[in-house]
Amino acid sequence: MPTVRKKEEVPRWFILAANLSLKLHQENSFLAFERVVRCGGLLAALPADLAVKHLDAQSRQWALHCQGFNDKNDYDRATPCDQDTLRKALKDVPAAQWLAWFNGAVQQTFQSYGFFDPEGIFIGDGSYLFVPDNPAYEGSVVMWFDEHNHPVEYDKLPPEERKRAHRERCYKWVSLLHLRGGAHVYAGAVLLPGNAHEVGPFFKLVAQFVQSVGPGVIKWLVLDRGFIDGAEISRCKAQWDIDVVIPMKKKMDIWADAWALAQRETWQAVAPAPPPVAPIPAGRPEHLRRREAKRQKTLTEKKQALPPPPAAERFLHTDYCWIKGLGGWRAATVPIAGVCLRDHYADGHHEDWALMSTSAAAAPLRLLGLYRKRPAIEERHRQLKCFYDLTDFRSRSFNAVTAQVVMVLLTYTLRQWQLWKFLQESLANLTPEGLAQQLRLMQQWIVIYLGLAYTQLPVVSFTREAIQLEGVARQKALRKLDRLEQTLLAPIPNPRPM
Repeated sequence: MPTVRKKEEVPRWFILAANLSLKLHQENSFLAFERVVRCGGLLAALPADLAVKHLDAQSRQWALHCQGFNDKNDYDRATPCDQDTLRKALKDVPAAQWLAWFNGAVQQTFQSYGFFDPEGIFIGDGSYLFVPDNPAYEGSVVMWFDEHNHPVEYDKLPPEERKRAHRERCYKWVSLLHLRGGAHVYAGAVLLPGNAHEVGPFFKLVAQFVQSVGPGVIKWLVLDRGFIDGAEISRCKAQWDIDVVIPMKKKMDIWADAWALAQRETWQAVAPAPPPVAPIPAGRPEHLRRREAKRQKTLTEKKQALPPPPAAERFLHTDYCWIKGLGGWRAATVPIAGVCLRDHYADGHHEDWALMSTSAAAAPLRLLGLYRKRPAIEERHRQLKCFYDLTDFRSRSFNAVTAQVVMVLLTYTLRQWQLWKFLQESLANLTPEGLAQQLRLMQQWIVIYLGLAYTQLPVVSFTREAIQLEGVARQKALRKLDRLEQTLLAPIPNPRPM
C-alpha cells in the first residue's frame, strides 16, 4: 500500500485493516473510528500487548486499553492509533498512487489466490459521482444533466427539456468489473473530472490490468457504444487476444454495410427466455408450498385480467442475422463480425439494432447473451452510490476522494469474493442491510436476572463469558446447568387420554 511516511510508526497493515473496518461499517468519517473499534472485529485481530478489551469491575462497562505502536503513550488510549493518523495516511498520498496500487498490486495479489474466473468476462463503463456545489472539491467540474442523470448541452435543449435539466458538480468514475459466477468484483478504476473523456483512460486501465496479471485473464470485454474506438478495440484483439462485444452506432459506415448484407442472409428467431422461477427453500413445509402456489396462481389470474398494453409497446419476438465478415470500419485493423437484431412489436413496427465483435468464431446468441450481462455494472453503480455511501465525501481533497473510492471498491470486492468462496452467490445482489440480515447467525438473547436488575447478552457473548469462568464460579454454573438440563429433558405428562 502506498505511503509518503519516511518513519512508519503505525504499520501499513493496520492502516489498511482500519480503513476496511470503517467501510464495512459504512463509515466514511474517521471520527467514527473509536465507535467502530468498540463494536467491530478489528480489536480481536490485534495482539493483547497492543489492545485489550475487558469489563471494568467498578463501572461495569466495557473498557478499552490500547498501548499503540510506539513507546510515546503515557496514558491509556481508546484506539490503537488516533483517527487523525488514519486521515493523514490517506490524504497525503497522491491520487495517482492510490489508483496505481489498486489497479496493479492489489490485482496481482488477487490473481495469486485464483481470484479471476476462467471464463474471463469483464465489463467496462463510466458513471458520474455528484458532490456538493463547492468549488473547493479539487478536480470537480459543473455540468448539466437531464432527469435521467445523463449529461446534456443546456444551450441546445428545447424549452420544455430545460425545465427538467439540473446542474451538478461531479467527477467521472470509470471502472472495470469482473463477473465471478454470481458475484461481481472490481478489477480496476479511474477517477477523472466530470467533463473528461473516458475512452482513453479506460483502455489504459485494460492495458495496466493485462500488464499486472498477465494475458489470458480477460477473454471477453463487454462495452457500451460510448467506448467505440477502432484502434483500441483492434489492439485488444491483436496484442492480448481479448474479444470485444460492443453495439454499433447508426451513423457508422459499418452499420450500413451490415444491414445491406443482412438483406441477403437468413434470419432466425431468438428463442424466448423462460420466466425466472424463484427456488423453493428445502425446509419449507408442504402446507406453505401449497399456499405459495395458490398465491402465484391468483397473481397470474389478476395479471391476465388487466387490459393489455398498447400494441406499439407489446413486444413479440426478436430476429437475428449473423454476418461473419464486415468492412466499412477503417479504424479497425482486425476482422469484425456482426449480429443484426430486429425487435418486433404487435402493431407491426420493429426496432433495429446491432452488435459487433472481434470474435468471428463465437455463436451469435453467445454474443447476445454476453451483452445482456452489461447492466450488471450499472446495478453495481446504483448499489455503491445509494447503499454503500460511495459519494459521501467528507473531504474536498482529490487525494482523499480517490482513496475513499479505492477503499469502498476494495471492501465491496472482498465481500463479493467471500460470498463466492462460501457458495453464497445468491446474496451478492443484496444491499448491506439485506446482506447483514441474511448473514446474522443468531438473533437469540440470554437474559440473566438478579434481584430487580437484569442483563441481556447475545448467545455468543454469553457463551464466551461462560467458557471463561473458573474455580467456584464454574462449579456453581455447572450445577445450575445440570438442574436446568434435568428439567428440560423431563417428560411432560399428557393431560388428555390417548
